[in-house]
Amino acid sequence: MVSVSVVIATLKPRDEIEAIQCLEEQAFDDFEVIVCDESPVTRARNEGIRRAASDKIVFLDDDSRARPGYLRKASEVLETEAAYAGRTIHPVDDVFARHFTEHYDWGDDACYVKYFWGCNMGVHRDVFRAVGGWDEQIGWGHEEKELARRVRSEFDIRYEPELVVDHPYTSSFTEYWRKQYKLETKSPYYWSKCDISRANQLKNIFCEAFDPLNYIRITPTATVVETGSTVAKTAGRLRGFLSQPHHEADSGGVPEIDRPSQSAELSE
Repeated sequence: MVSVSVVIATLKPRDEIEAIQCLEEQAFDDFEVIVCDESPVTRARNEGIRRAASDKIVFLDDDSRARPGYLRKASEVLETEAAYAGRTIHPVDDVFARHFTEHYDWGDDACYVKYFWGCNMGVHRDVFRAVGGWDEQIGWGHEEKELARRVRSEFDIRYEPELVVDHPYTSSFTEYWRKQYKLETKSPYYWSKCDISRANQLKNIFCEAFDPLNYIRITPTATVVETGSTVAKTAGRLRGFLSQPHHEADSGGVPEIDRPSQSAELSE
């Protein structure tokens, strides 16, 4: 059995995945990489968990470039911690690195945090056995927050600054705005799972849309990005709200997770 199983959800061919190329260059070789191309991403990650040989499961995006020593450190952390969030760096010195990636970095000291991100995180299999897998009703958009919320109901999430991954956040203003729109279409579903009523959801949408502070940043360029982002977020939230007028979030999208039984493996 390998020490670490790395799960990557992607539609790329295996030989084009940057993340794998970086991992293969590391001195640590006691790992496997499981590539899952199912849609949505949450279903792919759940399939990766089931196929993983190790109980120490690392999640990376296909363009996550783990720095030297990453896998050895990940294996060490998951010996004692239920889950971890690593330090993620947008590898370009631009407006996004300076103003829009604060959520990727909790500083130089290890601590316990509320969230992790799918481009650089790890979870022990025992956690999935306890709280279930990724919510497959979400797809992409707040799926990490939703999982983290369930994880924190029973476990801690450790932030480890030595677990460094270079991962491009976005490459342009328009790409960033599209991502914000898509992300926020899932906000009403996530809010419902947090027991926020539809009346309060609508109130939140309009309060944030009309708050002038959500349109201003410290530089003109950042202000342009923030203004477009707020408009995109509002549009995405309204679409998500209107497309689920009678939705009541439940645990239906959260599957139980374990390895396939031996008999099931033999029958495949």
